[in-house]
Amino acid sequence: MKTILVATDFSETASHAAYYAVSMAMQIGFPRIMLYHSYDIPYASSDIPLPEPDNIQQLHEKSVAFLEYLKNDLTTVAGQQITIDIHTNESPLLLAIETFVQEEDIQLVVMGTTGKRKIEKILLGSNCQSLAKECTVPLLLVPYEAPVQRIKRIVLATDLKEVAEISPVMTIKNLIHALQAKLFILNVDYNESEHYSPDIIAQQKALHKLWDDENPEYHFTNNKDCAAGIAAFAEEKDIQLVIAIPRKHSFFQSLFHRSLTEKLAYHSHIPLLFVKKTQFLD
Repeated sequence: MKTILVATDFSETASHAAYYAVSMAMQIGFPRIMLYHSYDIPYASSDIPLPEPDNIQQLHEKSVAFLEYLKNDLTTVAGQQITIDIHTNESPLLLAIETFVQEEDIQLVVMGTTGKRKIEKILLGSNCQSLAKECTVPLLLVPYEAPVQRIKRIVLATDLKEVAEISPVMTIKNLIHALQAKLFILNVDYNESEHYSPDIIAQQKALHKLWDDENPEYHFTNNKDCAAGIAAFAEEKDIQLVIAIPRKHSFFQSLFHRSLTEKLAYHSHIPLLFVKKTQFLD
């Protein structure tokens, strides 16, 4: 059963991400959502007046109580279309998620990425960065300000390096088809002086060969700050989802530069999806 795993620390941000996950599950036809809390993650906030836990058993009971509360709220939106399960344990977050990915049919992990309180930014930010580097399935980071709405317009951020070798093409195409969304492709590492170099021309040809059958719009940004370039383009084109492909070279590293983190995660309303070379929705 295709499943979306939502990791929560019981903050408003995480709860909003859960609602977003329900909306996305309904749009792409996923029948199951798993809500998960790790004891390894402190409680950022909670609307439920529960006592502070003194031991593991109380911690477990408190976690279950909030997960049930969140599940009941989400069920009012999901109705009978989606099964919502809850899980909580003391495993470290990254280890727990990888275990669920291996044992369950987890095809997407969702986390919130901003919060009204500083602790939420620190808590969620560090785990999101680690997950984006290590998670073997697509990871969706949902800002607190992201509208819960149908996804119609998606941008794939690329830098025209090793296009054919690294692009998880079928994963992204399957997602676009499921969402019935319009695809935009944005080169965010564009050097005008190298625009006509043999390597760039070859990469452009490879990019068109991979994506032309999706009828995308191709765009470039000359902004030296890739964060600002992506954010400005997304605002201009009314983009509802940014897709990035994690890699080890400078473009991937720049995705965790403070400027991008703040503009596309902490202070933006646009969700950010990291996709590796992994099958999705097939």
